[in-house]
Amino acid sequence: MKGQAEQQKGATKTVKKVKTTNKSAPVRLWVKAVFTGFRRSKVQQNENQALLKIEHVNDVASSRFYWGKRVAYIYKAHSLKNNTKFRAIWGRISKSHGSNGVVTARFGRNLPPRAIGSTLRVFLYPNRA
Repeated sequence: MKGQAEQQKGATKTVKKVKTTNKSAPVRLWVKAVFTGFRRSKVQQNENQALLKIEHVNDVASSRFYWGKRVAYIYKAHSLKNNTKFRAIWGRISKSHGSNGVVTARFGRNLPPRAIGSTLRVFLYPNRA
């Protein structure tokens, strides 16, 4: 009995640490927007001004926050470039359009017409606050 007690004192238990992964969603630094079309009149359209409807933005006051924010249209091409098939066209939100929270954006290269109805990413930088 005395020998068993000494063995228990001398033996140390090793606890194996299990690495836990974060099960929550990653932080997203962008907001979804839909490219609704180009800014236009009855007879002509300006391809250098794209109209975007930002998610959860329904009035001019809330659209002002996004003025100056950067926008990316990300698409997939057939050929590899820089070891990826994904490409991006970058732009910037310039002003509001109408009273329902639609904004006007200008892009480095004009968005293609096939992008109408697709999702764009409005990044939350640069921050003016």
